[in-house]
Parts: sequence; C-alpha cells; structure tokens
Amino acid sequence: MAEKEKIFPEREKRVVYGSGNKKTGKRTPPPREKKPRRTGGKRRLPLRRSAALTIAAVILILIYILVHKNGTAVFVAEETVGILEGRSYKAEQIIQTVEGQLESIVGTKVKLNQEITTKGVHISKKNQKDVCTMEHLLPKIRNLVTYKAEAAVVMVDNARAVVLPNSAKAEEVLRQVQTDLLPENGAPEDAKLSWVEDVQIVEELVESSELMEVDEAVSFLETKTEATQPYTIQTGDALYLIAIEFNTSIERLNELNPDSNLIQGIRVGQVITVPVQKPRISVKSIVTEEQISVEPKTTETRYDDSKPAGYQRVVQQGRAGQKKSVIQITSINGVVTEEQEISKEIITEPLPEIIVKGTQ
Repeated sequence: MAEKEKIFPEREKRVVYGSGNKKTGKRTPPPREKKPRRTGGKRRLPLRRSAALTIAAVILILIYILVHKNGTAVFVAEETVGILEGRSYKAEQIIQTVEGQLESIVGTKVKLNQEITTKGVHISKKNQKDVCTMEHLLPKIRNLVTYKAEAAVVMVDNARAVVLPNSAKAEEVLRQVQTDLLPENGAPEDAKLSWVEDVQIVEELVESSELMEVDEAVSFLETKTEATQPYTIQTGDALYLIAIEFNTSIERLNELNPDSNLIQGIRVGQVITVPVQKPRISVKSIVTEEQISVEPKTTETRYDDSKPAGYQRVVQQGRAGQKKSVIQITSINGVVTEEQEISKEIITEPLPEIIVKGTQ
C-alpha cells in the first residue's frame, strides 16, 4: 500500500489543470495560444528564396540562349561547307537537290561519291561568318563533290574508247565520225555502211571526270594511229619505194617483218607487213553496181597434120561479146579496197577466134 500511495498522490495534493463544470463534473482543457491572422490572399515567400529563384531562372535563360541549336551545319565527307539558319534542313533533301542540279548539267543520272550529313549547331559570333543561304551553299557543294554518272561508253574491239553522258550523244558522235570519214559527196543511198572494227555502245556507271563532250569524242576517234596491213609485192616494186609509199623507213619495214630478210631482196607476189596511219575506227562502205562491159573473145587453136610446120591461118575471126555484171565495191574510209563480180549476164555471146597451125 505504501508503494501505491507514492505512485498516486493524495487527492488534496493533486494539481488542478482546468476548471470543471460543476453540473456535469467534466474537466475543461487548458486554453490554447492564439496565432496571428494572415494578411492578404497569397502566401508570401521569404525574400531570400524569391531572389534565388529569380537568379536561377535568369541563368537557365542565359544557358538556353548560349547553347540553343538554332542552325544546321552541312558537311561534305568530314569538311564543313556552311551553316544554314534553322533546323528544318535534312541531309536527304540537300543530296536530292545537288544530284538533280548535276543531272540537269550533264544530262544523265548521277550518284554522289561523298556523303553529305547535317548537324544541329548553335549560331554564335564565333561561327557567324559561316552562315549562308541554301542558294549560296549549293554551288559550293557542287564544286566540292565528285560523282558517278550513268554513261554510254563506246567500245572499240572490246576496249573503252570514249565516254558520253547518254546513248543519244554516243550515237551522235558515231554519225559525225562516219560522215567525216566518207568522201565529201557521201556514200550512195543504197550503200551498206558498217564499222571495220567491232563498235558497240554499252551503259556503265563511270566517274564524272571520264565524261567527254561530243566534239572531244569525235576528235579522239578520228585521231590517226599506227596500224599494220598486208601488202603484196608488185612488178617494179623496190624496198625504198614501198617505204616512201607508206611514209616509213626501210628499218621499220624490217622490224615489222622479222622472218623476212627484206634487205637481201624482195620478189613479186611476196606478202609483207607494212605500217599505215588510220583512225581508231574506220567506216566500211559496200556498194553494188550494175556495169555493162566487154566480154573478151577467146582464141581456139587447131592443128592440121597436112600442113607444114610454120603454117598458120585464122579460119574464124573472133569477136568480143557484151555482158551485164553486178559488181560489189568495198571501200574503207572512202578508198576502194576491193571490186568483186558477184554475178553476170551475157548480152552478146563472144565469137571465138579459130587459128589453124600446121604440124609437118
């Protein structure tokens, strides 16, 4: 009991913390401390906090102004070629524009060799000098890039000769060369024209530096180079005369004929190799003509055992006939190289001349 009295003090010694209601006997809580009322409708921030937020906002605005990407840098390979204002420019758009302009210039489809890329940048005083318009940038890009072009290549004996932008220009070149190599009055209307060499036009993708203008290609194909051809020794030929005729030297003729000792002498009917100057391509013209010509008379000899030796008498006077021949004439670059009779029709039969000779 003593311990209980220490824990719970006596009634008269207890502290009263509020007045009670005498009727109900309930205790009333102690009065609370009144807080001052707020003035105004909004809550005010402390001055230091407001200033810090203002400074932070200013810093963010300055950072945005300083690093905001408001331009587009354009690169050809890894080289910067200019800066465009704004961010609406795409590399694909620039590539299509440049290729389109080049195609209108060269007259065929092209594909750029270098890669064109773009990158967002901030335009500042430091790079302001590189800012330009698209109109100023495109010519600069055209001068920097190289490209492959769809081209028409004229092949001569399976070797590339000239390169033109398209097949139309290649055919124009061949027509011009053909006209230049034929005689001034041209070939007959019924002439069959072809190339001596194997000449073809093939489509290839080539470097832009290989493209040629029409006049340049014509000049190249018509430029004469040394070639060789066979020559049959004729009666009256001499080695020095042959050298003069073909504008060469005796030493050069010996070089071209290593198996023949030409200095020791030549013989009629011998075939040797001689040098000639000829264009890179040559025009062959084949013309068929009808000709009326003389069919020569023939001579028939008869022997008579009853007549002494030394006896000779024309018993039938011969007479030439007449024939209509179809002649095929072949010319190379306007020079006739062959005439061949491909058919004939006898108009008047020739009369043979008969001669009688004695044999005693």
